Amino acid sequence: MLVILLGASGAGKTTVEKILEKSGIHRLRSHTTRARKPFEAEDAYYFVQLAEFKKADIVESVIYNKNFYGLSRAEIKLAEIKDCVAALDWNGAQQIKNLFPFAVTIYLDCPTYQLEKRLPLEPDSQKRIINAEQLEKDSKCEYDCDYIVPNHDAQLIETITRILEIFREHKNS
Repeated sequence: MLVILLGASGAGKTTVEKILEKSGIHRLRSHTTRARKPFEAEDAYYFVQLAEFKKADIVESVIYNKNFYGLSRAEIKLAEIKDCVAALDWNGAQQIKNLFPFAVTIYLDCPTYQLEKRLPLEPDSQKRIINAEQLEKDSKCEYDCDYIVPNHDAQLIETITRILEIFREHKNS
């Protein structure tokens, strides 16, 4: 089974993904052409050069800050034999759902005022405007997802519990 986490920047997708991974859910790793950041885990992504990225059988991709990110067909096929989770944007989720209709989308809902607290402060007001535009864009996909799960401050345990219930529901159906 494949669960795709969606939500605005700061909604907690990466945090939830990491906790699910510790619970035995396989985290799908994207390929990226960006360099590994200091202190970033080596298994955060498949860090590759552009030529290698282009050779990989990438089925969903995005360019962000001049770097390519994408999931390979081999990664997604793992969901045929084990429970998997991936955090993607709406376009990536749609690309995956078109190829792999068994994927389940979960929108992590978080109030705007909490998102603003979670996101790093941007000294450039233009970046704040971009973040606001991205928030509006991200939230438009909310009602097109299979599930909406709240991920408000101090409710992380409830969020994880609900997502694990969704995994169980789909395995039993």
